[in-house]
Amino acid sequence: MKHIVVIGGGFGGLTAVTKLKKFVKKGFFKVTLIDENNFSLFTPMLPEVASGTVKPENIVFSLREICNKNKANFICDSVTSVDTINNKVHCLKNIVDYDYLIIASGSETNFRNNDSALQNCFEYKSIKDAIDLKYRVISLLEEASSATDEAEKRKLLSFSIIGGGITGVELACELIEFLKNRIKKEYVNLTSKDFQITIFEYSDVILPAIDKKQAIKAQNIILKKGINVVNNANVTLVEETCIHCEIKGEKKIFDSMTTIWTAGVKGRAYMETLGLETTLDNRIFIDENLNPKGFDKKNIFVIGDSSAYDFKGKILPPVAPLAMQQAPVAVNNIYSAITGKPLKKFTYLNFGYLVALGKNNSVVNLFGIKLRGKFAYYLWKFIYLFKIGMIKKQVAVFFDWIIAAMFGHDATLILNNDKCVGCNVCITKCPAGILQKVNGKVVKTNPLECVKCETCVAVCDQGVHKRL
Repeated sequence: MKHIVVIGGGFGGLTAVTKLKKFVKKGFFKVTLIDENNFSLFTPMLPEVASGTVKPENIVFSLREICNKNKANFICDSVTSVDTINNKVHCLKNIVDYDYLIIASGSETNFRNNDSALQNCFEYKSIKDAIDLKYRVISLLEEASSATDEAEKRKLLSFSIIGGGITGVELACELIEFLKNRIKKEYVNLTSKDFQITIFEYSDVILPAIDKKQAIKAQNIILKKGINVVNNANVTLVEETCIHCEIKGEKKIFDSMTTIWTAGVKGRAYMETLGLETTLDNRIFIDENLNPKGFDKKNIFVIGDSSAYDFKGKILPPVAPLAMQQAPVAVNNIYSAITGKPLKKFTYLNFGYLVALGKNNSVVNLFGIKLRGKFAYYLWKFIYLFKIGMIKKQVAVFFDWIIAAMFGHDATLILNNDKCVGCNVCITKCPAGILQKVNGKVVKTNPLECVKCETCVAVCDQGVHKRL
């Protein structure tokens, strides 16, 4: 019985696991899914978590439950390397042998070698990122509500999003509606003039990946909402309270108390260990059968964000529909390789795009049919609700939307344990050198190297570092 290992429980990985079920039931394969989390995240609704429109638990799905339903084994562990010679996947806690491997491990934030952004920007890739951002916004609203100086209020409530793609634009629209709603109902000593949201986009218009005419219309819509847009922006430096950028050769500085980075993704770090040809953003070049280019062994298939596939002269973007279309082809080709049948060539079908622009507005392109406005907005909701797939989650999200529409966004600050004042004393005193400031927070960049000396606990006067 051949052992199929799938790395990554995202759109591509889960599609592969469900397609493999029929072969498992017939006794052809044994399947194992590996992911560092025990849940899968429905990323298209991540912006709605930051605004309190949708509860975070309603857009995550238990990988163990899904694997059990599809007769697959699940291992919750982080992949560190892949030994392609001996057919082994090395994780932090496990070593897993495979006969065939499907790499569908998604992506991570690409800061494009901007160390200042790595240090001072919020990421927006995980459910924790969304929750952290929501609490950050609420904490700043609380602080600004007691401030007496108008300039101080505006600086505290200055939010910037670097990257005007779909995620950045949808997040900006959710944030502005959240702020307007809460200021009107709860923070009555603040006004809409006390906050600002700015999108920094490298191109001459936001949403550069979609039809330009619709992108221009979308930019006009969000400008009317009160969102600032800085086009042709090359962000050179991100500090804790401001952003430095060049706009057509002119250097400018913008206030930004909270900066979120949505300007691109890259392949997971462990993929460098495969020794395969990759793009600059660490995605593996694949052929028409989804095998890595230039790799003699044909027992590895790469799909989704991990892959770089040249289709009609262009590398396909790392989007969910790509992963979901590639997964069935990868599964089919594994079965064909074992049974001696010819492999299937992958062809991409571009369904279009869906971009939410806040309440009652969206731009949509489905199979070339372009829509915008209220109808497009409800079409966006219907399609994403359908794509969630799990009935109990669909019902939960639907009622989240109803409650938010009737009573507004949730703005309660349940968890706020981060009292770090940013003094960096713990970093400078750390004998192992593993404490670093990442995305505005002090973290252990390599927990396994911690010498457990408790120096950080001793020097911290805020009680942030504690022995647990």
